[in-house]
Amino acid sequence: MIHAQAFDLFCEKSAVSVMARALMEDAFSAPHLDEVFAENAQQQEESDLPFSQLVDVMSLAVLQIRPSVNAAYTTKKEEIAVSIQAVYNKLSGIEPAVSRAMVRDSAARLNEVLGHIGRERTTQAGYHTKIVDGKHLNRTERRLKPLRELNRAPLPGIALAVLDADRRLVCDVIPCEDGHAQERSLLGDVLDTVEKGDLWIADRNFCTVNFLKGIVDRGAHFVIRRHGQLPLEKFGRKRRVGKSATGTVYEQSACLPSDSGTMRVRLIIVKLKNATRDGDREIVLVSNLPKKVSARRIATLYRGRWTIETAFHQVAMALHGEIDALAYPKAALFGFCIALVAHNLLNVVKTAIAVAQEGDEDDLSTYYLADEISCAYYGMMIVLPPEFWQKRFRRLEPGDLADRLMELAQNVRWERFQKSRRSPKKPPPDVGAKTNRTHVSTKRVLDEAAKC
Repeated sequence: MIHAQAFDLFCEKSAVSVMARALMEDAFSAPHLDEVFAENAQQQEESDLPFSQLVDVMSLAVLQIRPSVNAAYTTKKEEIAVSIQAVYNKLSGIEPAVSRAMVRDSAARLNEVLGHIGRERTTQAGYHTKIVDGKHLNRTERRLKPLRELNRAPLPGIALAVLDADRRLVCDVIPCEDGHAQERSLLGDVLDTVEKGDLWIADRNFCTVNFLKGIVDRGAHFVIRRHGQLPLEKFGRKRRVGKSATGTVYEQSACLPSDSGTMRVRLIIVKLKNATRDGDREIVLVSNLPKKVSARRIATLYRGRWTIETAFHQVAMALHGEIDALAYPKAALFGFCIALVAHNLLNVVKTAIAVAQEGDEDDLSTYYLADEISCAYYGMMIVLPPEFWQKRFRRLEPGDLADRLMELAQNVRWERFQKSRRSPKKPPPDVGAKTNRTHVSTKRVLDEAAKC
């Protein structure tokens, strides 16, 4: 009776936290996670610490419910029944294949829930659009003995993430422990996932002959920014086809040479109104989309590439996706993959709220949602133990879970989680060199300014 009353109160006052916990019962289901580990682990054994418990601890740190892995362990110590050293030992050995399988499996499960929520979004009709980009993980602390005497920043790895643009879910990730590895060295793993009917969008780092040809050989299409070293033979004249939101659009035909012959492609040239951060005044896109997809539409599709960069930004800012205390590459990559799952989970929450209240999920702030969860979650789990949530949500079918989310979404106050719009930041003034600066009293400066 007390649990039911407390649950109703949380549903009314912090529906977002209840929605998140309900989805965690699905995406982080203990039996399912342990099955994923058993099927994908090659060297590491389950031992006394199940993989699902390790995910539980890491999710508390990533969602910033607890400030660190150690604090999360302290919270779960009685349930885990192993030492903190055993937890760190297990973290340092999580194989990248296991982390990848966890992201792919949870994305597939959340995708089913999204399908029942009912908001259909098609980036480009007739294609399954995917955006791929790489993220070099930020440097970690030099906690490991071999790193302590280095006067260089230790990089724990790189990950290529694939975003399903129609669902806004990170559907795949390719983690690599070598922090100096280039994105191109992982393109073979990306090609293994390309399917007929896909449309791949990527930046110029992915613009290689083998990658483009590999996409075509698999019956898929691409819109990729041209790299300066990509060999192309242009023919025909460059035609002006109109304007886009960022500039004037031109199109020209070209051939791409390869070992098996030439491949005809379209060049979409955008003369920009404003230069990019790198100072470029022109962007050239390479595509094999048919003529029925206009050049202006292709330019617009490429602009949608920002969604994956936004996902990386949210993982870094709203979630604790790069824990600098995790110096072992496998542990750092595992934490990043947990953050990608959490990002997906929050996107499902946003979609459910937007559909229930007939709004646009892009107007909702991931930061505010994550902050609400981190504030309310710990107290909620004290009042309502894990057994309560398992009984209510673990055995639900995707359609039933979607219905429960929609009911909860009606209780969310939209204005609490709406993004704050502000004007662009002004560039900081040039105050000179940062060396040999003196101190100044803020009060005295303000007092002098008030006299003017």
